[in-house]
Amino acid sequence: MSIGTSGLSEAARILQQTQRGIDSRCKYAVTLSRQEVMDAVWEAWQATEEGWKSADEETAISKEVRDTAIRFVEALPLGFPQPSVSAEPDGQINLEWYRSPRRVISVSVAPSDRLHWAALIGSESPRGAVRFIDRVPESILHYIARVFQG
Repeated sequence: MSIGTSGLSEAARILQQTQRGIDSRCKYAVTLSRQEVMDAVWEAWQATEEGWKSADEETAISKEVRDTAIRFVEALPLGFPQPSVSAEPDGQINLEWYRSPRRVISVSVAPSDRLHWAALIGSESPRGAVRFIDRVPESILHYIARVFQG
């Protein structure tokens, strides 16, 4: 999965080193195919469109959220672990990378290209919210890799 570069700068060297670290931390992850994950996003969207229209406490997933979730999955680096997918009652799509009860990260895809994420890695519980603009934020990639580290 390593990205080749012909750069000689310090930044290029750091990028290569970071990529190698992510590669090594993710090599033992059990992954679905990217297409299986995108199919699961479509299934979650279709299920809420058909089944949640009359439920007062549940909101159907919008096409906007569906499309953002698909773009997010497509933006994951090749060979990176793929998440499990679920629909949330508030109309968001949840993407989760799970290794054990204390090694998990969850990313909720919300309207307006917002990503809300939380991880549990040992005793650490980092979290955040960012806007998704066609690139998976480095902080999220870092914690996905840490879930599968060691």
